[in-house]
Amino acid sequence: MVKLKKISKRRTLKQKYSIEKKVAAHKKKLKKIVKKTNIHNRRNKKKALKISDCIFKESILNNIKIAALSKKKKNKHEDDICKEINIETLDDSTINNIKYELNISSEQNQNVPSIDIQNDTYTFQEYINSNYGIKMKLFENAKKEYYSKLNEKYIYIDNLLEVIKNTDIIFYLVDVRNPLIYLDKDIIDFIKMCKKEIIIVLNKCDLVDKEITKQWLVYFRNYYITIPFISRIKNNPQYLQNQQNKKNNQNNPNKTDTSAENFYQNNTNYYIKHVLKNIINSDIKITYGVVGCIYTGRRSFIKSILNEFNFVDSNNKQININVDSNINIYTNCGLILKHNLEGIELIKKLHSLNNKEKLHFLSEFLLNLSGKNFRNFFILLNENKNGYDYQNIFSNDMDKAHKKEIKKHIISQLFLIDIAKPLVNNNINYKSVTNVFNKLFLNKIPYYVIPKSQIIPSSNNSTNSTNLILERFPNITQEDIYSKVDNLIFSKKDKFNSFIIIKSDKFNFYI
Repeated sequence: MVKLKKISKRRTLKQKYSIEKKVAAHKKKLKKIVKKTNIHNRRNKKKALKISDCIFKESILNNIKIAALSKKKKNKHEDDICKEINIETLDDSTINNIKYELNISSEQNQNVPSIDIQNDTYTFQEYINSNYGIKMKLFENAKKEYYSKLNEKYIYIDNLLEVIKNTDIIFYLVDVRNPLIYLDKDIIDFIKMCKKEIIIVLNKCDLVDKEITKQWLVYFRNYYITIPFISRIKNNPQYLQNQQNKKNNQNNPNKTDTSAENFYQNNTNYYIKHVLKNIINSDIKITYGVVGCIYTGRRSFIKSILNEFNFVDSNNKQININVDSNINIYTNCGLILKHNLEGIELIKKLHSLNNKEKLHFLSEFLLNLSGKNFRNFFILLNENKNGYDYQNIFSNDMDKAHKKEIKKHIISQLFLIDIAKPLVNNNINYKSVTNVFNKLFLNKIPYYVIPKSQIIPSSNNSTNSTNLILERFPNITQEDIYSKVDNLIFSKKDKFNSFIIIKSDKFNFYI
């Protein structure tokens, strides 16, 4: 039998009949579509119906599209009549959001007159007296205007906006050692547009001189209610907690620690409860939330508030907790974190810096130190040789550029294996970089930042700024809310006697 050199292109009878069957079925389908549209003028002769031509007529295609859209709208209407909602927790925020989605007006504040939400003069007092629907419209208007801008700049912006959405007054936590770098103007402007109120919390006041804390309180109280705070509840970030847990397990293998025990061990009265009860003297429920950058003590602050209200329940799944008759605490914290951080701003993401970023950040940080503080830093670091080398080389006759070059040379000696070689991974002294980084940011070397140029409030008259706060909170006086908190913080003993002081305007991102 002769074998064919090429594969035959002739179709078998089975293939032929299969194709004819498919063509016949397709023509039958097209006839049904034409008949359903009722546009084609059918004639007596069968040959007059040309499927291949009439199916592409624009009018027929438009009719098919209209029929599909009407069917889609019908299905959508059926979905609106009956909605399935998954409720994990039954707290105030969840209930209010469900009512708003289902257009069910709440019984509370139904008699409140409607106010123009586009009006810029809409005050905080009007806001808290409004119903939940108006509050949500204010939030949605602000989100519509700001969301695209915020989404480009910030990571986890949806989680942050969820916290702002479900709260009325927001605690904005900053590190008192360097408060201006932690304030983000875009977030503050968004909160103001929602007509919500901000309370600045200066955390870690035990790590700076008391006089510095007082000066920052004077400055911030020109614009916001501001309270100092010292956290006694240790709630280290995960990247620090893992290291400490290993050490603790090695030293005390039988030791166990629970969150409840941690609360009771740190049962300190911070008078935050006193502040919350005196800010709003009304029967209206106010929900407080917490936002801030990484490593500013957001979780510790929330735990301290709950502890002060004697609320300890680590297994509670509620997000919005009612701790008093008119006080709710929203336990999910809002994280403020930008996409692209460079130079000094890398302090906002200490948890995820790689070794190269740590090196760049530490170099920038140390270059801002003055001569005396630069030397003291190396002494505290137990690098006395570098400190005294700097003191011997430096002279008053040198200009700033020459001084900066000397600093760079000493920093290179500290962080690089060979200063003659370029900055590449195998030339970085990772052990030295990690050692300096941990000592600075595990609070072993005390430091704080003050602006080089004088910061002048927008209103020189302090009474005017006080009146602005009183307009937002007409029922309070500074003595009512500040005295107990300030006395508590300033009665504490100083942790450190000497500090590394950084005078620079590079940290003033908010101004």
